[in-house]
Amino acid sequence: MADGAALKRDLSNWNPEDAETWSSRRAWLTLSVTTYSMIIGFCVWFLVPAIAPKLNALGFSLTRSQLYWLAATPGLSAGLLRLVYMFLPPILGTRKLVGLSSVLFLIPIVGWFFAVQDNKTPYWMLLLLAFACGIGSGSFSGYMPSTGYFFPRRLAGTALGVQAGIGNLGMSLVQLFAPWVIGIALPFAAFIPPVVTADGRALALPNVPLVLVPWAIVAVILAFAFLKDVPVKANLRQQIDIFGNKNTWFLTAIYLMTFGAFAGFSAHLPLLIDNTFGKTSEFAGAAGLPDGMAYGFLGPLIASLVRVAWGPLCDRFGGGVWTFVSGVGMTISLGIAAMFLTPDSPGEFDGFM
Repeated sequence: MADGAALKRDLSNWNPEDAETWSSRRAWLTLSVTTYSMIIGFCVWFLVPAIAPKLNALGFSLTRSQLYWLAATPGLSAGLLRLVYMFLPPILGTRKLVGLSSVLFLIPIVGWFFAVQDNKTPYWMLLLLAFACGIGSGSFSGYMPSTGYFFPRRLAGTALGVQAGIGNLGMSLVQLFAPWVIGIALPFAAFIPPVVTADGRALALPNVPLVLVPWAIVAVILAFAFLKDVPVKANLRQQIDIFGNKNTWFLTAIYLMTFGAFAGFSAHLPLLIDNTFGKTSEFAGAAGLPDGMAYGFLGPLIASLVRVAWGPLCDRFGGGVWTFVSGVGMTISLGIAAMFLTPDSPGEFDGFM
């Protein structure tokens, strides 16, 4: 029988385990649209790490501690918002969940666009905007199960691995294009003059959030135009039951070790490089110092590629063994990197990286 031949147009009889009432085309279309929105969401999540290292160059007077807190706040809010988002898929459905989330992405994007143009913006406002950036990652815990409704179990690992991996690229993309757009005059931003720093550099920092605006709007349009809902119902009591399952807490600890540590270190990497080896370190004034913003994209990029690869491997061999491999790899690499955090010369940067 043809793909999903018995499937109703309103998806009311959707069953991914039954070939007659499952459409692979619909499933992969849903994955594509939600993954695109997730890319924008993860760009929003890492908007602050892409901006924070350059704030003082624009005339802000933020201490190292304040800058680290700015970079950490989106991670804190993301964790809290994920606890909210996990209840939303059966309540809102895929279409509204992705569409409305894409609309919410515009709040921190537009907020940061205006905030960085005035170095008198109070620190509490910067913290509030950093907290709002957590929406970009908080949506992850709603997008993943919502997309999972559309795939049979035999394809779940591959599909969600692709979504998580490619979506995770947003963390890398925003840090990859940030140094580039900061230094150029965008055609549609000609009315925003760049700030000339004390050393003569022209920094157009508002360009970083500004370039995300049209892509977020596209995510809104795609979600409401192409996504549909499947009939999944769950009441709050049924969902809260997970907190009484010991495996929930085991997996939470493992997730804190893996993604939690990865996200935290990735968010702080540009600042860590600048403060340890770069222009705000004890080596300030030396030639050839690294710029943290030039390296911030590497961690998320590697993670994104590994996520895509890990999905099919977990489908075939099980998630436990590959989680173990990840944990061992992180322990070794972080242990070695920590040995370079009190360098005697800038030349130790290569070993750190």
